[in-house]
Formats: sequence, C-alpha cells, structure tokens
Amino acid sequence: MYQNCVIFIKIHLFNQTLKLTKTIFVKQIILILFFVISVKSMYAQEADCKVLLDSLKGTYTGECKNGKANGTGKAVGTSTYDGEFKNGLPEGKGKYTWGNGDYYYGGWKKGVKEGKGQFHRFENGVETMIAGYWKKDIYRGEYENPFIIQNSTTDIGNVRITKLSNTDRYISVSVSGLLSNSGFGSRTIMTSFFVTRGSYISKSSTTMTNKDITIFQGVIFPFRGTFYFGNSILEIEIFEDGGWDVVVPINK
Repeated sequence: MYQNCVIFIKIHLFNQTLKLTKTIFVKQIILILFFVISVKSMYAQEADCKVLLDSLKGTYTGECKNGKANGTGKAVGTSTYDGEFKNGLPEGKGKYTWGNGDYYYGGWKKGVKEGKGQFHRFENGVETMIAGYWKKDIYRGEYENPFIIQNSTTDIGNVRITKLSNTDRYISVSVSGLLSNSGFGSRTIMTSFFVTRGSYISKSSTTMTNKDITIFQGVIFPFRGTFYFGNSILEIEIFEDGGWDVVVPINK
C-alpha cells in the first residue's frame, strides 16, 4: 500500500509539472507571436510612411500618421534628416546633412529652414559655421529682428526704420511733420541723445524747412541710443551693420 501511495504521488506531481510546462510554453508562444506581429506592423507602417522631400526619399524609420512621416523620425536619401516631421516634411527641430557632410541644425517649417539655426560647412578640412535666423529657407542674419523700438513717447507716430546699405556704417535720424497746424511755431529738432550700446565716430546735423536730419557716421553695431526732441523721446536698438534711415514723425 505504501508503494501505491508513492506511485500516486509521483504521477500527480508529474501531471502538475506537465500542466505547468504546457502553460509556460503556451505563454511563450503567445509572446513570440505578439512580438512578430508588432514588428511586422511597425515595418509595414514605416514602409507605407512617405517622406515628401525628394532628397530624403529612400528609407524612413519613425513615427507616422495618415501614411506620412509625422513626429520624430529619420529619413535617408541622397541627404539625411534626423528630427521632427509634420505631414511628410521636416518641421520643428532637426538636423539635415547633405551628401558632402555639410549640415544644418535648427528650425524647420514645411520642409525649409525657418527660425533659429546653425549651418556648418566643410571645405578643405576646415569647418565654418553660420548662426542666426532663417526665413523661408533664406538666411536673414544673426538676429531675428534687425532692429527694435525700445521706447517712445505717445506723441511720436509710426517710426520708419529702413536699411539703405549693407556696406556703409551710419544712422540718419530725421524728424518729419515739424510745424504746428497753423504753419507757424518753432521747429522740432534733436535736442540731445544718449548712446548706451555701440559707438560712432562723428555726427553732423542739417536743418531744412520741414525736417531736421542728424547723421551718425562710423557707427559700431549693435547700436542703442535714446534720442530727445524736446519733450519727445525715442529709444531704438539696431543690431545689423549697414546704413540706416530712421524717420521720426512727431504729432504736435
């Protein structure tokens, strides 16, 4: 009887072990099938995920939406782009590398450079870098805005600031609309000024019938100055080198 009990226990343990083994095996099979299906789904998605720039058509790995690259991904064609996409085009932050090794890292919008970025060029083993801001794939300069009107009193109208030259270094400040409504009264001229950034070499002034012009020559940019026209005050800052014309209308 003792031997029969031992045999029964062994058979019972064997059956339990067999059941456990089958359960583990089935779970492993399910996990393997799930992994295979997921991988196939991922590659099927990537294969159907389009990148619209011709230079990036080739292989794509990354996020996809409605059959187009969307989100974070990497596209490799004759050039390579690694970064953010939207509707099949680079948009957001990303690095674009040309076939010769030159690359741009920065902002993108609808497949072209937009916003702040850096362009790195390699020539004869020497690397050069341009940093600044791009607008619709065109480099605008080191600063997003070439000038800023920092402050003005309420009697100053719409100040017009225009860049007239890329090679000269001057700022011409003219005051327009200087006479009272009756046509009589004292002219408004630049009575004083204060430079808080940059410098200049010389200054000259010319007074005409209805205009006072002050020209600062040999300006070192960035240049920030506060100009006083009697009780009227204008403070501007100009970042880019060049010849600038500033027209200040004062409402009297």
